[in-house]
Amino acid sequence: MSQRPSIEVASSSITQQASPSQSLPSDRDEAPPSTQEIQQKPWKFIGYKGYSAFLASEDDFFILRRFDELNRRVALARQDEIMQLEQELAELDETYSKREMQDFDNGTLRGDLEDRKALLELIDGKLYRYNEFLLQQSNLRSLSRAPRRDVKSIRTWHKKFGGAAISPSEQEYLDHEDDLVCIVQRDKTPLRRLIDRSLTMRSLPIWELKNKEKPFYYGDEVSYYSDKRIDRFASAVIVTVGVVMLITPIWVLQAMGTLRAKLGVITAFVFVFLLVLSSAMVAKPFEALGATAAYAAVLMVFIQLGIED
Repeated sequence: MSQRPSIEVASSSITQQASPSQSLPSDRDEAPPSTQEIQQKPWKFIGYKGYSAFLASEDDFFILRRFDELNRRVALARQDEIMQLEQELAELDETYSKREMQDFDNGTLRGDLEDRKALLELIDGKLYRYNEFLLQQSNLRSLSRAPRRDVKSIRTWHKKFGGAAISPSEQEYLDHEDDLVCIVQRDKTPLRRLIDRSLTMRSLPIWELKNKEKPFYYGDEVSYYSDKRIDRFASAVIVTVGVVMLITPIWVLQAMGTLRAKLGVITAFVFVFLLVLSSAMVAKPFEALGATAAYAAVLMVFIQLGIED
């Protein structure tokens, strides 16, 4: 595979093409590059246009660095800068409050001394930037870490073109996996995450988008799949399991003769219900316990109805 040209060479070629004595070929006259040409010069025919299109094809691929260490260092620097200004203001207040000083009016803002007023204006600007920065950091901390499978998918894209479509040094941000975050936050059920982790399940033809247009350089190696279809499938599975968990105990309890046997069945179904709820749905622990308690109450009603009969 040919090497990426240097910036100087690229700039020189662009200058030559843009000279008035030469005319650029029109898009209508030029045939698309062949597969061999793309593999030899992916930096020319794909580049950042193709890379951006790939990242935009899936929200999960919108992954960037958070720069945790740099952000903390900048925060500390801005904090220290404001602390120095705070100290200067305190020294001014102390100076103008001394007995031997002229009787300055320290009880007014409208008629305050110019040096103190200027210092307060400077502090105001610094504080605004600092507070805005803190709010940004608070929002950044809410972003979840990028899953390794998504980072691996991006690396696979680079490997498809021999790592030459994008400058190697500009791919290095993917090496900081602990610092990578997903910009688009999506709550996925554990079942949906299981499908995403399984190449076999994720590539089933039932949710493939066959009519979606693909870039010419992908060929048949890349396929697009519908997130909506996968989400609907996961929801259908969860609903089906829920219905089974409600109907099955009714018939099982009806067949049981003793109260001890019925309690054993209820215990088993409550345990299975909690396990399914925790593994198949996005639920917090107290929400899962609340739903399980309601489920157990429904089963106890079934027992009560059976006793009355």
